[in-house]
Amino acid sequence: MNNPLQEHAAPTSGAVQRYTAAWRWHFFAGIVVIPFLLVLATTGLVMLYYSTVATPLGEHLYVTTSEGASTTPVQQLATAQAALPGATAALYIPAPGRNGPVQFELAQGDSIYAIDIDPYTNRVLRVVDKDLTLYALAHRIHGTLLLGEVGDTIVEVVAGLALLMLATGVYMWFQQRRVAPAALSSRRRGWRRWHMLTGLYGAIVLSFFLLSGLAWTNVWGGKWVQAWGTFPAEKWGPVALSANTHGAMNHGAHKEVPWSLEQTPLPASAEEGDHTAHGGSAAVNLDAIDQLARASGFGPRYRINLPQGADGVYTISSTSMNGETDRPGDERTVHVDRHSGKVVAEVGFDDYSLLAKSMAVGVAVHQGSMGWWSIALDVLACTVVIFLCISGTLLWWLRRPARTGWLPVPPRRTSLPLRSGLTVLLLAMGITFPLLGAALVAGVIAYALLKRLQQGRAGCKIPV
Repeated sequence: MNNPLQEHAAPTSGAVQRYTAAWRWHFFAGIVVIPFLLVLATTGLVMLYYSTVATPLGEHLYVTTSEGASTTPVQQLATAQAALPGATAALYIPAPGRNGPVQFELAQGDSIYAIDIDPYTNRVLRVVDKDLTLYALAHRIHGTLLLGEVGDTIVEVVAGLALLMLATGVYMWFQQRRVAPAALSSRRRGWRRWHMLTGLYGAIVLSFFLLSGLAWTNVWGGKWVQAWGTFPAEKWGPVALSANTHGAMNHGAHKEVPWSLEQTPLPASAEEGDHTAHGGSAAVNLDAIDQLARASGFGPRYRINLPQGADGVYTISSTSMNGETDRPGDERTVHVDRHSGKVVAEVGFDDYSLLAKSMAVGVAVHQGSMGWWSIALDVLACTVVIFLCISGTLLWWLRRPARTGWLPVPPRRTSLPLRSGLTVLLLAMGITFPLLGAALVAGVIAYALLKRLQQGRAGCKIPV
């Protein structure tokens, strides 16, 4: 009877040695990441649905247009504040069209509420806690697995291991040409072929989604890549800066500030008594800022973040990640002094670094914000991930030895030479992605301990 683990001829050949070494890394990484990748792909599809078919708050709302003029932003703000007494207004989003409502976001305690208002009747249409929507739940699972900083770390490790699986999968594809064909059942041969071809042709797309997602994580993203890609506030010249960064304008679990600006300090408004020195007046309200936005070329879709604190500024922005534009090259953020009404700082796509420009495009594609083709690409990527997870698990099950519940580990041939291409690949990925490197070291140590435990127990059948 053939040994089910003996899948390739000439076990001493270098090709088989490299192939099985890559296979083992692919296998062990898969054990860890498959459940998480299924969760990430599923929540990605849920978020995509609420970003395209519906809205993050639920169903679309429509208003009946009136022949008369609509109410002003200041009047609408008063209505929103009356709906939530004591709440602090944080954001104003004009109606996206004549049949759409305007939206305000107000902070009350630890919650952020979105309030939709009919601009013609000035009537409240809906009040929603943003963090209690299905979109917000999917977003938190997708980013942190509902585990906060610990979950963010887990997701970063999973994304790194998924990149390792793609790299070893492609490596195995090219190595298999030098390896004698395996004697496989027709069923297993078919699944194996579909699994390998799907992974091979989808590797570039999946790598893109993994890398653009990794850029939002705390370690590789926040401590390394984002620090290099952040817009430097010094480019604004002698502008007073706030103690807060742009990231303070993110609301709840939602990411609403462009990646390249999250760590950039916000400008500060001049002292209240100094506004006349800038040629302004004290009568700067939301109506005036909205008029400034339209006069400055914003529209029809944009948002205005309201000042927070005595030195806060109004921030007018139009970004692809929030859906105000489907062209990242049109992104623009303008800060306005709350007392003088003068523009104190501005940054657009042309001001981004090359890395920041890449991320602006990458985030828009990752979210499906660049039109139908990006939506289709997102659906394809999530579907491919789900298929690879299911087919990989099925292949794992089909190769188990008869009459055993164990799912066997790929065979170990001999030690892999330090100068092999696979060793270089593992070292390079471990250095580039620190948490992946730590996970690989931890895995090697755990494997060595398991082997020692096996050797110390007579008759132990743990497959290592």
